[in-house]
Amino acid sequence: MADNTHDNTDYTVTDKAKMTLGHAPAGLYLPGIDETTHKEAVRLCARDFLEHHVFFNDRGFHNHLNHHLLSVFSLGAPAKRLQEVFDQNKEILLPSHSPMDVDVTTENFTEHFSNERCYPNYVSFFQRELDAAGDNWKAVACDYFFDPRVFPLGMS
Repeated sequence: MADNTHDNTDYTVTDKAKMTLGHAPAGLYLPGIDETTHKEAVRLCARDFLEHHVFFNDRGFHNHLNHHLLSVFSLGAPAKRLQEVFDQNKEILLPSHSPMDVDVTTENFTEHFSNERCYPNYVSFFQRELDAAGDNWKAVACDYFFDPRVFPLGMS
């Protein structure tokens, strides 16, 4: 397993994860949402992305910590509460794996779908694809979601 843990003062995780969080229109801000809580929400979402697997158990149940963090943030929770949510949830989450010795490419991206240990390899692959696409992330999503090689794999 990869040792990807970060301490509670490490804000470099947002750069490592390429994590940003847009701002809601001013009329949607509830009391308690300020720059401090915004920064904390981004940091904790980045930590989840870097430190935890997409599944939280061996049965394929998905990690929803980012959803929980963003929900309490959107409702005006203070930074301390965001940290509490992270700390409570991280106990049940699986740590991220070290990448396998597999290079996921556009030619072979379907070959390792059933190997959940290749999750970090797929994260790297899609980060490269998104970086190459620039602002056109929607095209990347559509290309892979609707690729005719993917549908049969998801339905088997």
